[in-house]
Parts: sequence; structure tokens; C-alpha cells
Amino acid sequence: MNVSLLLFSHPDPQGAEHLVRVLVEEGYVACGHLFPTGTSIYSWEEKIVRDSEVNVLLKLSGEVCPVVIDKIRSAHPYSVPEILCWSVEEGNPDYMGWVLSNSRQRKNHEG
Repeated sequence: MNVSLLLFSHPDPQGAEHLVRVLVEEGYVACGHLFPTGTSIYSWEEKIVRDSEVNVLLKLSGEVCPVVIDKIRSAHPYSVPEILCWSVEEGNPDYMGWVLSNSRQRKNHEG
């Protein structure tokens, strides 16, 4: 098992916080950090868009990344939400152990 980081953006801080809380309560992620709302400027459907978004950084086991990605996609208001997951190469072994012990796919929450 490896520790991973998952980044996603969300247009609504309360919606993002609720989603993170559910993922922590269900045991999929060890923790999530919500960064203050910022401005995103991007190209979408041949227009330049300027929106306020909150960025969220989740700490989790790499094994549950696909499940968490699906859960975020199904709850997200965007049709193509930003969701990026990558493996952590090195870190504090005690912290990484804590993340792994608090991020697992629980059978009673699958699907």
C-alpha cells in the first residue's frame, strides 16, 4: 500500500467541506485540507471563464483513489471536475502509517 494525495476543486466551500467530511467518516480518506477560496481562470466550451473555487487536498491510500474519484465525480456539480491523484514517494513514516491506517475501502460503504 502507498500513500497518495488527491486534489480536487469545488465551486462551493460548504459542498466541498460536506464531501470531505463524508469521505473521512466513511474511512476512505485520512484527512482533507480545504484551501481558502481562490480565483480560477480557464478555458471552457470556447470561452474564458473566471470562477471562485476552493481547492481540496486529500490524504489517502493509493488503493482507494479510484473509489474516491468515483465518489467525487458522482457528487460534483461540474460535468468534468478537476480530480488529480498521485503517489507520495517519501514522507514522515509515522504520518504515512497514520494515513494508511485511516484510509481503507470499507465493505459496508462500497458502491
